[in-house]
Amino acid sequence: MEVHAHTHTARKKWTHYFWEFLMLFLAVFCGFLAENKREHIVEAHRAKVYAKALLEDLAKDTTEILDVISEDKLILTCFDSICAIVHQGIKNNRVPGSFYYYSGLGTTSATVVWNNTTLTQITQSGNLRYFNNPELVKKISLYYSQSDYITDLNSNDRKYREKSMELRNKILNNHFNTRYSSYRLSGWLTVPDSVLNVSLPIQVNDPVLLNEFANSFETRRSALGLLISQVYPSALNAAKEMMELLKKEYRLK
Repeated sequence: MEVHAHTHTARKKWTHYFWEFLMLFLAVFCGFLAENKREHIVEAHRAKVYAKALLEDLAKDTTEILDVISEDKLILTCFDSICAIVHQGIKNNRVPGSFYYYSGLGTTSATVVWNNTTLTQITQSGNLRYFNNPELVKKISLYYSQSDYITDLNSNDRKYREKSMELRNKILNNHFNTRYSSYRLSGWLTVPDSVLNVSLPIQVNDPVLLNEFANSFETRRSALGLLISQVYPSALNAAKEMMELLKKEYRLK
């Protein structure tokens, strides 16, 4: 009787420990599943938040790029007008007011100001992992590279512009140039004819210097032409494709 009781007690303890272990294992496993599910929900929510912010930034970028394209086209028109006046030859040291006007606008440099806070955050902080669609990730990376490329081109254009400004300051009379310096590209269509057609003297009427001034626009002309015809449209198309994919993937409007 004593042996039988001892065996029964030992068996009862073994099964008791087994069930304790099983219950503990199930509790830990269920906790792991719950935590994994919670993290998945949190990441999905963060992905949608980033997607919405990125969509808004892309819409602003699109507007910004279109504005810069319009400005660059006007700047190219200024190049043509300046060069035409120089080629015609300047007599009696006098030029039409349009020469002052176009020289001011032609020595501006339109640059894209990117709305890249979200894009920078998700590409540099590792949060790109929240997006599970490989196609979307690829497009985001491509767009990030395109924006850097455009920024470099804009920076180069500003460097070339500095040479034109240096020559402009030698040619134009400051007294009259000050009157035209307040005009902006945005007011292109509002400038009265009297401002453009008035006859004004220039500071230096040197054919060599004037020719150098006209030539200083040629490098910029080709660079801006490339931006307008290829680079900016490519960025706009990339932004459009990414916006459509974000809307579809995360059901955004």
